[in-house]
Amino acid sequence: MKKHVLFLISIFLSAQDFPDVWSQSYCTYDMATAYDRGEYSLGFAVDNYTIYTDTPDSASYDTRRFDIFARLGILRNAELEIKYSSPTCGVVSGKYQFIDNYINTAFKLGFGYMKGTRVGKITDYVFDFYPTLLLSKDFSKNIGFFFAPKIIYSLHMKDRQEHSEREPRHIFQYGYGVGFVLGDRFAVLFEGNWLFGNNMGVEYTVNQFGLGVNLMIDSE
Repeated sequence: MKKHVLFLISIFLSAQDFPDVWSQSYCTYDMATAYDRGEYSLGFAVDNYTIYTDTPDSASYDTRRFDIFARLGILRNAELEIKYSSPTCGVVSGKYQFIDNYINTAFKLGFGYMKGTRVGKITDYVFDFYPTLLLSKDFSKNIGFFFAPKIIYSLHMKDRQEHSEREPRHIFQYGYGVGFVLGDRFAVLFEGNWLFGNNMGVEYTVNQFGLGVNLMIDSE
């Protein structure tokens, strides 16, 4: 597990250049059920990132993103996840499953860091917080469904070399993800996300649709 986590960190650090169009994946790719202690998994996913607004002078775009992620069962009903989200975002999350019943339920809290460049090579340093509620249902050993209401709070700090009085931006997004899981230890994941936000008075909508795979590995 250690070498896999170090691999993800090295990818994130090597990607810290300046993309002109930047964002991260908000897809969950996760059921509420927590791994047993010592169990872990590795996953990969590809999704689109589409943002649009009714404001005439705002740029809308549709780009592709990929995620690499690893999850580890650390305590009873608790997991740790590390994720690299292209092009320049890293996320660390903790998940705790508090209901194991007909509908499994868990709370997941993530912290992310990202940087990207706007016009004129001015860099934003972005700190994200991701509280997510996970509800999932297994219809059989190989078919599952999850619903994930979520909030994304982003703090955009200005470039350290930017000579302006610009205040940090605070962006609040809310929405939900819906997904299906096909498979057991090796699973294929489908997910759609709908998020709504307001950036300095400009209301916008983000849609993401993703496809991923996840391989679970025993601790022994």
